[in-house]
Amino acid sequence: MIVIKFGGTSVQDAQAIGRVISIVEDRLAEKPVVVVSALARVTRLLVKIAEEAKMQNQRTVSDLMAQLRERHVALSRELISDGPILADCLSSINSQCDSLSDFAEGVCRIGELSLRSNARIISTGEMLSSTIIAAAMNDKGLKAKWLDARRMIITNDDYMSARPDMEETEGDIRWLIPEAFKGADVILTQGFVASTKEGSTSVLGFEGSDYSAAIFGMALRASRVEIWTDVDGIRTADPRVVEDTCRIEKVSYEEAASMAWLGARVLHPLTIEPARSRNIPIYVKNSYNIPCEGSAVVRGDLSTSGPKSIAFREDVDYLEVRSRTLTGTETMTARVMDILTSRRIKVCLLNYSQALLCLTLEKDQPGFDEALSEISALGEATLYRDKAQLSVVGKDVVELSGLRDTVRSCAGKVAMIHDDPVGMSESYVVDLAGVRETVKELHKRIFGK
Repeated sequence: MIVIKFGGTSVQDAQAIGRVISIVEDRLAEKPVVVVSALARVTRLLVKIAEEAKMQNQRTVSDLMAQLRERHVALSRELISDGPILADCLSSINSQCDSLSDFAEGVCRIGELSLRSNARIISTGEMLSSTIIAAAMNDKGLKAKWLDARRMIITNDDYMSARPDMEETEGDIRWLIPEAFKGADVILTQGFVASTKEGSTSVLGFEGSDYSAAIFGMALRASRVEIWTDVDGIRTADPRVVEDTCRIEKVSYEEAASMAWLGARVLHPLTIEPARSRNIPIYVKNSYNIPCEGSAVVRGDLSTSGPKSIAFREDVDYLEVRSRTLTGTETMTARVMDILTSRRIKVCLLNYSQALLCLTLEKDQPGFDEALSEISALGEATLYRDKAQLSVVGKDVVELSGLRDTVRSCAGKVAMIHDDPVGMSESYVVDLAGVRETVKELHKRIFGK
């Protein structure tokens, strides 16, 4: 059994979905479980619907709902021939859109959008796309069985960034999917979408479809997980920034996790662990270039040492907290982390020395201003909003001779250097204004031919 996940750009229109069906058809002998995202840009549209409903802009909500319905109805008619399959598909789409419209109208009436309501709204994209793709597969002669991921992935009640109960989830998946395969060639389900133990819809966080695929792979002991995107595998840098990136043939689970955490456009940060726990390889491939071998995420002993990729994040703030004494920084650091943790504020990198604590944190987190006020009582706190975080990732990269000098020559001033404790990355805090040019130059020096 294998798990195949298709992202939004891989299912964005009829031509793309045709490629998806072709890819799946070639793998029928391996009993594929297919996990799909919403159509490209649909989740963004649903976020807008939720926001407008909260602001009680009923006319705008109605217009956006019409766009949502029209796109999915038109796609269904383009993909599926006239007959009972199309009629059932359109009936399901209209029913789902009617239900969402009624729900959004209720949000409009009260002018409040809870996390639970938000999850209900933004999860609709995957339900709609999977309905259409399952119908299209059946129309093309594949025996596809549609399954609701909310019956299988069971989470806590942190509705917008829910965490699965792996034991219960694994049990449900191992029971429902083999049953569904009776009389079916392929199982079609949704990424991103889950439900709480009480039965309310939850989601795994934005870009969470990769995580869903890895969870299905883990539970089913799949022989592999394939993640299909719109790029030729994992790259040595973000191809939207650096033109001459290279495809990386193999990375370890640990390297891929570091890349994702540090900002590389690879996989959802939580994707790696479920696959690693069962030693299931993940292949990252391009649905627009099917013959390309893509990249494999594998055991550490199958990956070579040295730099693999340059990651960067522009969505960070840099905080320095200077102790008022020359000792006691460890105590101050513990207290600062207690303040941040109690407010669920995410820290990206942390360094401390005899008298100075340095951190990078995700920008615009709720509660940060209050946390900063508390931290300022512990030491002299200085917040910089003009910095970025740049990382060179790869097995044993911290042992690479001359790396720090190379980064300094590309970036100029470096405010902070952070070595990953297990040697998978070396990170730098540099000026935000020039970080993209720094990435380009650093990529040329490390990976240039």
